[in-house]
Amino acid sequence: MPLACRDMGMTDPTPVPLSIFGVPFHNVTFEEAVDWMVARVRDGRPVNVATANLDFITQAWRDPEVQRLLIDADLVLADGFPIVKLAPFFGPPLKERVTGSDLTPMLAERSATEGLRIYGLGSVDGVAKKAMELLKARHPKLKVAGFYSPPFAPLLEMDHRSILQRLERARPDILFVALGVPKQDKFISMHVLGWNVPVSIGVGGSLDFITGKQKRAPVWLQSLYLEWFWRMCFDPKRLFTRYIANIRFLFSASRQMWRIHRMPDKPVTFESLEEADREALESLGAVVEPFHALDSEETARTFLTDLGAVATQSIILDLHLVPWLDSLELGALLELNKHCRTNEKRLILYAPRPKVRRLLETCRLIDYFDTATRMDELTAILQTLGEHCTGGTAYKDGLLTLELPMELTAATLPGFEKQARFIHHELKEQGMLKNILVDAAQLDFIDSSGLGFLIALKKTTQDEGVSMSVENLPSKPRRTFEIARVDKVLLHK
Repeated sequence: MPLACRDMGMTDPTPVPLSIFGVPFHNVTFEEAVDWMVARVRDGRPVNVATANLDFITQAWRDPEVQRLLIDADLVLADGFPIVKLAPFFGPPLKERVTGSDLTPMLAERSATEGLRIYGLGSVDGVAKKAMELLKARHPKLKVAGFYSPPFAPLLEMDHRSILQRLERARPDILFVALGVPKQDKFISMHVLGWNVPVSIGVGGSLDFITGKQKRAPVWLQSLYLEWFWRMCFDPKRLFTRYIANIRFLFSASRQMWRIHRMPDKPVTFESLEEADREALESLGAVVEPFHALDSEETARTFLTDLGAVATQSIILDLHLVPWLDSLELGALLELNKHCRTNEKRLILYAPRPKVRRLLETCRLIDYFDTATRMDELTAILQTLGEHCTGGTAYKDGLLTLELPMELTAATLPGFEKQARFIHHELKEQGMLKNILVDAAQLDFIDSSGLGFLIALKKTTQDEGVSMSVENLPSKPRRTFEIARVDKVLLHK
């Protein structure tokens, strides 16, 4: 599928995302979003849809996994008026606010027309069932594949196998997941690559709104952008602290962005890449390209299509002449890097100016992109990719060493897990296994799927009387361990 040119079932292809505060948002209307999801059901390839508001951005700045799942999502909708209102200050404007609360009944109505099967997962006991029944009553032709409200549990303690078995039997076309933010989106991200659900979308409290368990603000209050205030009045204990934190974040982040935008543009000291350097980089599996301003979505789409064709190699983009990156340009770079990573390659930004680098740091993207200003830095990045991208195993004197790959995610886990479990089983059967050392020295990013694997392995080894330890964990992935509250479980013998 051509990069950023996925057929939406409309005249125009999927738009290049606009990066606002480091989070990508696709510039679509309600109608276009619904058309896109119906087209994806027909296509059959599982996709992940996120409805992100200001609270989502706040969490993305704190939690690297939240930001990554938004970057990796197939469609991210702007479910928040601050995002829509601020978009023109970052680049092109967003067409409209696309709320999950309004989108859910719209999708149900369209599903009834198209003969699609929907499934409600989450919320408290009985709500998913009632929501599906009410939608069925409104649209008699609607096919309800099922509903389930699992017992409350932290994400990594949920009975994932039972839920997946239910979904496998039900075979829905569209799955509404209402487990709360960001739990619902992490749940989808963990499983979207492995299940047969064409479209999965996190809908937050939408099922509660359908059943009347929660009341939406009147339309006139929504038009004044005060829906958040309405919700806080009805649930102050839960929402007051969150909304105050979001407002503080909005002012703080906006002030930081304004200061960066006013920074004087200064060139960066860097090594010019000569022809011999380019040839050496090509021998390491990389291609060097200059970056030019993207002044429209059409030029951004052409840029992605052209470079997407060579994304089987790592791509080095020369940015030394680029004074700034607007939301469209930054969104295009996020898409290109995502495409490179699916091929276990990287997008490397060469010689970004101080102003651009500060932008990446503030938006929490400096760790997502590799950057360099010298030839030896480029060489080191490419060699590291070649040596440690997929991880490995080693055994000696009763000790099995599992070297984690640079990224242990839902995308990379299956191959690594298969290899690790096979060797583990063989050594255990032969009575040769005494200890397991998980070497995380090369780990750059881990998501909930990777954490789930490590927790399951820890439990298995304890039952077998084998000790397991995780060592050499860098500070970046350690943050994910701490947020998931598994550091005390996994980082202590």
